[in-house]
Amino acid sequence: MDNNSNETLLKPMLKISEMVPYLKNKNINFELMTEIEAEEYLKNNNNYYNLTSYKNNFERYFIDGNFVDKFIDLDFAYLKDLAIIDHRVRLVLFKMIIDIEHYLKVRILNLIEKIDEEDGYKIVNMFLEKDYNDDKFPKKVHNSIFKKIGSEYYQKIFSKYDLDKDKKLENIPIWEFLEIITFGELVNFYEFFSKYYQLEKEIKNVFILREIVKLRNAVAHNSCVLCDLNQKDNKYAPDFKIVNFLNNCGIGKETRNNKLSNSRIRQMTYTLYMFNEMVTSIGVRKNVAEDINKLFYERIIKHKEYYNNNELLKSIYTYFDKIIKKEYNINVD
Repeated sequence: MDNNSNETLLKPMLKISEMVPYLKNKNINFELMTEIEAEEYLKNNNNYYNLTSYKNNFERYFIDGNFVDKFIDLDFAYLKDLAIIDHRVRLVLFKMIIDIEHYLKVRILNLIEKIDEEDGYKIVNMFLEKDYNDDKFPKKVHNSIFKKIGSEYYQKIFSKYDLDKDKKLENIPIWEFLEIITFGELVNFYEFFSKYYQLEKEIKNVFILREIVKLRNAVAHNSCVLCDLNQKDNKYAPDFKIVNFLNNCGIGKETRNNKLSNSRIRQMTYTLYMFNEMVTSIGVRKNVAEDINKLFYERIIKHKEYYNNNELLKSIYTYFDKIIKKEYNINVD
């Protein structure tokens, strides 16, 4: 296929002046915001791709047995509102996830201390040995660590070791090792450590944490987390811990299966579960509970009338409302 043929398959980039007419053609209204206000918002506050990603949370017309790309009861202001809510949600989620990461490290150190045969070096050396000789991805963690050598933050740690990229890393104490690996690598180490010492209770947390790592990556890169909430893209059965968690929140099997079939809803649910499981500080938990309540019962419902006809978003709100009232009461102790 020649270059000209390739070019005909590419969507043309829309200018801001062309975006509003394009959205109007999809039956998106400009009643609560004028077209001029919408253009200014797209120019100064958000990009077209991010903003329009929320449109799939709204109902489309169903014609001749197929959904068409024209929306029912969707105003541009609704998309703007969801973009703002999404930003606030990401801020709270990121705060929760970095706390989960921190307290996972604390948990590992506390577990290590109770194992007589463990000196804080043995398990790290075994993990690095496995990484160095891995069949599929040899030296993945090694290379990740080497990339950080130039960082001023890590210089104090790295200065103690002779870092030869051709050699296997070894004898890094666990209390330092945990500070130089990524969250995803931390979860992998946690799994390796838990399996080696047969810590069955800990092993059950790994699958849940892996989903939280996915959410952490999305949040850290400012990816939208409240778009495509209608998708059913996760068919895996939830962990028994999550089933019990949701049962205790008054959420039954049908609702649970429906909501957890969406990856983003599942990841947020797992984060809400794991935060209170992992974080041991009462002060940190109260602070996050206050943030969640303020977000959920003030900002999210500020324009609740926008969503009167949106059964999808109303049902998702009801689902999380049950979790928050049960697990994140403002007087959590």
